[in-house]
Amino acid sequence: MEAAVNKLEAMFQKAESDLDYIEHKLEFEIVKNLPRNAPAQENPVKLLEQLRVIKSRYRELSLEADQIASEQKEAVDFIRSQLATTFQLVQKLQEQSDLESCPPTDDEQWALQKVLKSEVLTGAGPCEEPCAQSPKPQQMKVEFEPVTEKMFTSVPQSVRQTVKLAELNMFYQQLFDYFTNNKNSSALSVIQMNKLNMKATESKLKTLKALEILQLDKKGRVRLSIKPS
Repeated sequence: MEAAVNKLEAMFQKAESDLDYIEHKLEFEIVKNLPRNAPAQENPVKLLEQLRVIKSRYRELSLEADQIASEQKEAVDFIRSQLATTFQLVQKLQEQSDLESCPPTDDEQWALQKVLKSEVLTGAGPCEEPCAQSPKPQQMKVEFEPVTEKMFTSVPQSVRQTVKLAELNMFYQQLFDYFTNNKNSSALSVIQMNKLNMKATESKLKTLKALEILQLDKKGRVRLSIKPS
């Protein structure tokens, strides 16, 4: 095995050496046949040198972009985990102090769903003044909220394709109702959705996924990101 690897490595080194030889020979022939005092923009050797610089810079930028994307993902994951932990601590404090939580606004609810990508945590923090005395915090009920025009247009046209907002909301409503009535149901496949007359299409699924309303597993099965009450 080691001998085969060494042989393969030697072949690559020879190929690289041959390419270098061909490149230098090509440059020599170009210089030999090129008229003296030829403009730089017509000099193939200069153009080759510029091309090498551009390729080198492109590789550097690609590496930098990959590193930035990796760091951004790590930062988002850290913020999400810290936010989830904070809300859990707030819930425990509310339970220990017997204070009812003030229900979040629609905007706050949407923001939580976008950031946490999990079940809505009951309670968004204690009020400055107690809302009411209660032995237990009230469980927040998740209700169907249709996709707004603003949310819909925030998804790129290449993802939405020809799907209409009304069609998308009808499909979303059907999914929401199904998982509301079947809380212990596993993820749905496209075939199962079509048997339920949901008229699932790739553009509808990708649009709802882009809005982080639903999740798709590797087999293309669907479940909602937020579990209905």
